[in-house]
Amino acid sequence: MKTYTQADYKRMHQGIVEDMIDTCISKWHDQECDPLEARVYRNLASMFEHLRDAKDNVEDINIWVSAANEEAAYNTLKGVAK
Repeated sequence: MKTYTQADYKRMHQGIVEDMIDTCISKWHDQECDPLEARVYRNLASMFEHLRDAKDNVEDINIWVSAANEEAAYNTLKGVAK
């Protein structure tokens, strides 16, 4: 069983936020996207920029990592008990 670390959490956080930003920017530049919808995506991409760094946006990463490790110890798949 893998044991997660704070570094794992920070990498995962940053990767997910970057994917969300890329998706929003892609929708913003999509020529078929409604202009209002495109502006919402642009605004969301800008807001997600502020969430890039986990250490600035998660109060106690250790709590989240501990919870993930506990869940991993009891579950083979998310939500499925061993």
